[in-house]
Amino acid sequence: MKYWSLVVVSVALAVAGAAACTIDQDVGSLTGAGSSSTSGGTTSGDPGETVSEETRSDKLDLATMDLPGEECASVMQTTTIEERPADIVVVVDHAVSNAQHAATFENFSLLIANEDIEDAQVVMLAGYPSGGGGVCIQQPPLGTGQCPLDDDNPPTYLHVDEQIQASTLLSQVLESYPQWASSMRPQAWKHIWVMSSADATMPTAQFLAELLALDEGFAQLTVHAMVPNGPGGGCTSVLPGTPVGPADAYIDLAASTGGVFEPLCDYNVKTLFESLLERIQSTALSCSYEIPPPPPGHVFDQDRVNVDYDDGTGFNTVGYVPSAADCSMVGEGWYYDDEAAPTTILMCPATCARFSQLQQASIDIRFGCATVPAG
Repeated sequence: MKYWSLVVVSVALAVAGAAACTIDQDVGSLTGAGSSSTSGGTTSGDPGETVSEETRSDKLDLATMDLPGEECASVMQTTTIEERPADIVVVVDHAVSNAQHAATFENFSLLIANEDIEDAQVVMLAGYPSGGGGVCIQQPPLGTGQCPLDDDNPPTYLHVDEQIQASTLLSQVLESYPQWASSMRPQAWKHIWVMSSADATMPTAQFLAELLALDEGFAQLTVHAMVPNGPGGGCTSVLPGTPVGPADAYIDLAASTGGVFEPLCDYNVKTLFESLLERIQSTALSCSYEIPPPPPGHVFDQDRVNVDYDDGTGFNTVGYVPSAADCSMVGEGWYYDDEAAPTTILMCPATCARFSQLQQASIDIRFGCATVPAG
């Protein structure tokens, strides 16, 4: 049986303003040999460096017998990844005062109107104003001028009218998913912006695992938290009489996914939106990679795949986990879309969050050597 000798998919990312990132793939060289062959000519691993015809003779034949046991050849092609669209889910606890935050949501709508956030779709999970709480956006392009009773404006803006309680906020996000699933685009980076008067009661690792089980697109997720950062004795941003306490779980969740934390009880709108824009606009390494077809005469072996990335300080190996549910058990990891018949390699949320924070990086997905497990 001929097994697919190592294929390396290299993704190079350099962000400067709204610059796109590039995937450079190379055919036939030993891992780390630095040579490449593409349809546009033959180059080395360094852009612009020409490799002579004599150098090309050093490349390996892909026939299995020509390859040393654990040495791996690479097959590459060149393509470009552009900045991807953003799907933003805003979840607002009903105890967070609408009167205090109305201007925040109007300004958020203006950011999209001014194209500060390009190609964005927004889902609002909140009740309409009643009893001092709730949300309604008047200002277009999100709002329709029909507040306080209606502001639904699909596909750019979908308002799911559900009164969110702090104690059940994360479970309500999961339970309401069928109502807003159609607004989630497969290639969009996902952002969840939580505004809550209290901390999460559902373990955040459990929430991420269940969310990923609902939609694998949430492997590419950033969480932003506008929550208390301590006992909020004088907080005027919540309904009178609402207890306000620490929200460490949300703050940690935002940090671990590369998101923004802004204190609910003493927030700065300018700081909040500048930070949100920076995260939403940024271009990052992808969190999913299609498995390319094997070279002629070879077959894909799913037990001989490895993922490495270079964050500028050297290569790090990301270990394999059997499923998305196992991601919560490891620091970083990757898994297949379908263990029985894989077509795509997906990064676990923690790895995806790490990728989202890298401004210059590369990733190698190697086929042909025994898979390294996570842990």
